[in-house]
Amino acid sequence: MRIPLLLFGLIAVASSLSAQQFREVTCGPNYTLSTYFKFGNQESISLEHNAWDIAFTAQGLQDAGIFLNEAAGLEGTELELFLIPGAEFSDNIDLTQLGERLLNDETNWTSGGAFNQMRDPGNPLDYGWGQYNPATQSVEGQALFVLKLRNETFKKLEIISLDGTTYHFRYANLNGSDEQSHTLNKADFPDNDLVYWSFSSNAVVDFIPKAGEWDLLFTRYSTPLDDNEGSTLNYLLTGTLSGPGVEVAQVDGIDPATITFEGYEDSLSTDLDIIGHDWKNFDLGTFSWALPADRVYFVKAANGKVWKLFFVDFEGSSTGNIVFQETNMGVVNTVDHTLFKDLSVFPNPARESATVALTLKQAAPVQLNVFNATGQSVWSAVSEEPAGFQTVSIPVSHLPAGTYWLQVQTPGTAPISQPLIVAP
Repeated sequence: MRIPLLLFGLIAVASSLSAQQFREVTCGPNYTLSTYFKFGNQESISLEHNAWDIAFTAQGLQDAGIFLNEAAGLEGTELELFLIPGAEFSDNIDLTQLGERLLNDETNWTSGGAFNQMRDPGNPLDYGWGQYNPATQSVEGQALFVLKLRNETFKKLEIISLDGTTYHFRYANLNGSDEQSHTLNKADFPDNDLVYWSFSSNAVVDFIPKAGEWDLLFTRYSTPLDDNEGSTLNYLLTGTLSGPGVEVAQVDGIDPATITFEGYEDSLSTDLDIIGHDWKNFDLGTFSWALPADRVYFVKAANGKVWKLFFVDFEGSSTGNIVFQETNMGVVNTVDHTLFKDLSVFPNPARESATVALTLKQAAPVQLNVFNATGQSVWSAVSEEPAGFQTVSIPVSHLPAGTYWLQVQTPGTAPISQPLIVAP
């Protein structure tokens, strides 16, 4: 059957239009809302900033990230977190003891939380708020914090431990009164990347989108900026953070209407603030917000689908409305490790054997290699694994004590590497 050229043209135009659409999200008047957005969904989810206070990672057996909700509207009060050097939970704390203010670093959703900022990046056992103890096989708290709440009262806070999959924490007034002790088991939240906690309700907040239900977060967060006097200051800004498992590339100096993803695969980054706050700037000459006309963002969602994002309008604090164009670029065949939902190794350090725990999205042969510090393979195996949660045992009793690297790979994907410590 021959299709008339005009009809063919209309079909092509309709197909192109169906792949792109204009979307509007909001941060609310005076930026009072955080909005969770997923590409392709017709509705986004907006929540008041005070919906939660801190968030615990629940992405595997070895993650121990804890994040602070930095968001506050123009007329709101920020949560503020401080380290109290040399103090213990039983001490009476006064405000003269407040040490460094701690903020999320907007790098990742695993260890980029405010409670993790004191960690030694060179020590895989250090999580900032606590350190992994091979004898007890738990992360034991090593820091005391003070949290300034939105009502401007103060609480001292200690993350006691992460014992297996269970966080233990407690908080009280600075003089020790009104002490609250709680536990939070990651295993109770199998569909969550993050578990959110509210100090006003002393409970988990369960109405925030779960893993895979959002790609971008339009919110307020603190970031260091040049103060024009040779230093940096932390400013609370309205911006866009990418969600767990999402990668973003920023492309400038192009025609947004014709640019394609081809050639930009290697520019993708897992940093949370690639979109950030500078997709708009305030023009003092016109006293209005201006958006770059030659910039797009390619956003690769956790499911492997790539979207082109082009910001069109920003109404500022009067409404908090943001308008952008999303274009579905399809599932792009790039090398990635999206076959893994999560991967962890325990115990680590190990003496006799270590267990690799992983969740596969589909059945696949899994290649495992252990390399020593000089890059030599000291153990390898291929394990045929079905879809879902699986464990593989690695013998290490024959290896000298030290730090090794475990590499895990499935066909057609990039390898994932993690340190593996063999204890004496």
